[in-house]
Amino acid sequence: MLLGSGLKNVYSMEGGIRAWKGMVAHGLPEAGMAYFSPAANAEEVVGLAWALEEGSGLFYQGLSKHFSSDAEAQKMFSWLVTAEKNHEKHLLETYETLVGARPDFEKLRVKFSDKLSGTVMEGGILVEEALAWVKDKGVSEGLEVAIALEVNAYDLYVKMSRAIDDKQAREIFETLAEEEQVHLEKLSGLLDKRA
Repeated sequence: MLLGSGLKNVYSMEGGIRAWKGMVAHGLPEAGMAYFSPAANAEEVVGLAWALEEGSGLFYQGLSKHFSSDAEAQKMFSWLVTAEKNHEKHLLETYETLVGARPDFEKLRVKFSDKLSGTVMEGGILVEEALAWVKDKGVSEGLEVAIALEVNAYDLYVKMSRAIDDKQAREIFETLAEEEQVHLEKLSGLLDKRA
């Protein structure tokens, strides 16, 4: 399957997110962090996370269009587009606070190349490939991919909050992890309704 990057599907959502038995990350604790290995400092980590949020927003925008005939799913994916934009905003504000200026996106693009052009989303998945995979699938499969994406993002943000030294950046990753839990709860609730 498309999302074979450290996830195992054992889907069952009885009891909501606190009783999560769905997608679970497995592998070494640093799995997923490798995507951030080229980032040398907190500013670059925040910049790269911003780019991944941008990619996720583009993915959800694609899902929103793809499932436009399903009002409930379309509303969910549109909401996620807005949520990812809010994450981008939080990360940009954190970056500006850490550096004292707006990001030099040209410099970051040179360092991270394809990762900063909206082509890659949380979990290190190519937006284009994920949208191509969902193209001939139903809403339930789209929701499952979104859940896997959010699990990856949650897992990564928890790891980042533990690994980064800068207190403010750590706090923003903790907040983002909490928000990913909300996304998971909403997505799993809609998927449960479809089961």
